[in-house]
Amino acid sequence: MSAATRPKKLDPGTECRQWVQEAKSGNLPKLLLLAGPARGEEEAWFSTEILQAVRTWARQQEGFDFMDLDAGESSFDPGHIDGFLQSNSLFATGGRGLVLGRAGKVLGKNNSLLESIAGAVASTEGPDWMVIHVDGTAGAKVATALNKKAGKHCTLVRFRRLYGDPPPWKPHDLDASEAAGFVRAEAKLLGIQLKRGASGALVQIAGARPAALRQSLEHFDLLNETEVTEERVREVVAHSAEGSAFEFADHLLAGDGAQAFRLLSKLRGRGLKTWDGKRIAPKDAFSMLVSVLAGERRKTAAVQSALFAGSSFAEACKQSGVAAGGPPAKRMERRLERCSEQSLESALKAILEAEVGVKTGARPDSIHALEELAMKCHRSRR
Repeated sequence: MSAATRPKKLDPGTECRQWVQEAKSGNLPKLLLLAGPARGEEEAWFSTEILQAVRTWARQQEGFDFMDLDAGESSFDPGHIDGFLQSNSLFATGGRGLVLGRAGKVLGKNNSLLESIAGAVASTEGPDWMVIHVDGTAGAKVATALNKKAGKHCTLVRFRRLYGDPPPWKPHDLDASEAAGFVRAEAKLLGIQLKRGASGALVQIAGARPAALRQSLEHFDLLNETEVTEERVREVVAHSAEGSAFEFADHLLAGDGAQAFRLLSKLRGRGLKTWDGKRIAPKDAFSMLVSVLAGERRKTAAVQSALFAGSSFAEACKQSGVAAGGPPAKRMERRLERCSEQSLESALKAILEAEVGVKTGARPDSIHALEELAMKCHRSRR
């Protein structure tokens, strides 16, 4: 894929996926330079994905002379590259290729190596292709210089960080951010369909770094999830957060306001921990806690309704999407002992009032809104 035929102004995720496909086909330019932006922060994850795809393809080719080096290693010797570029292998019946990772500092300090690479690009006896990752601030400058020396046979691709905030023209649509678009594309590759709000919620919780987002999606893949809603994103994160959100829901639905208050006091001081170790600030945890509470209230009401209709507990759980065995079933049994139809209706009303209060600004402190919610759901044990 030449620079002239490639689409312009692609986002980093799309650009990365296109080059991964090119690498899997062995369709590479004489020199592919992977670098950070001239200004701003580099996202090395994209370059790493391309390098991995190149390595995989090269190792599968019969009779292919392939050198794979990491310039960031302490044992790296630039002389190996000079030797490879200046000699032809007698056994390379399938072509020759070079992969050089993390070469920003090395090439920035070694002008002779820079000249050797540029010379190999122009020579008909050089490798069929070279893929070089020039990382860091030094790498961004080296990329410009080497691209100029290598001329038309070189393709320079710069990878910056993803934008995690929605664009100015859609300030309240979290799904419209560049990182959310990356999430949707990666989810599609894994066979996961993200419903409205799910990709934005994932970025809001896990951050905009592609490695963390990909890890989060693989978490859903391990759970055999094929369709993921915003509620499910918050539910899985909450379940991985040491059970805090589910404990909060359990205490409120059981009418135990005292225990709910204890959890909220911990939340105010430490935030809410997610599956990757990231902590959500107390003010940002409101939507997750309320979402989990609303979901658990709905499941509880469904199980209760099925039991009233004459179903067994196992059948009621199955109809309501609750596991009929293990900790979820035991938790539901304990909850039903304390829940009535009236208390579930009261909980729903209190949830709606809390959401309205926070969203309209009537309750600017979201923790206070959760404390009021706990008070309204509290029931005496007598």
